[in-house]
Amino acid sequence: MEKISIRNAEPGDIEKIMHIEHESFQEHIRESRDVFLDRISAFREGFLVMEICEDICGYISSEIWDYAENITATSFTLNHRISETHTTTGSELYISSIGILEKYRGKGYGNLLFTELSCRMIEKYVISSMILLVSASWDAARKIYEKNGFEEMCRIPGFFDKVNEGIVMRKHL
Repeated sequence: MEKISIRNAEPGDIEKIMHIEHESFQEHIRESRDVFLDRISAFREGFLVMEICEDICGYISSEIWDYAENITATSFTLNHRISETHTTTGSELYISSIGILEKYRGKGYGNLLFTELSCRMIEKYVISSMILLVSASWDAARKIYEKNGFEEMCRIPGFFDKVNEGIVMRKHL
């Protein structure tokens, strides 16, 4: 049986996190090493890694935002600095990124990471909603979010590339 653990990310995890990022996303939508290090430094408890048999196979990062009813495309700028948006007094958890190594996909690990982060954040902070952005072409990811109660709010044309729009999804708690 595989030993699975989920813990807060540490700066020393960055090489494995970047490997997952490169395997999970096309070059033009990858977050940078500096952005991930910034997120770990600024909000470590909102950045989790999953280990299977002590090998990092997935990550999820988040921020806490002030709630805004109307969301615009500029809210979801790739490679933004967490200090521009994150506030622990906010009420909306933004799932900024999630990645799982290919050989572990389709086994429920993404949902496990997502659920663990959600539980930890709701337990510690006054979170009343959660928000994320997903590509219209990422069917498996969208199904995880829909299964967890997220609903489509709006679409951002051309967010991921000329063909794939971004779908903003929100869940009220």
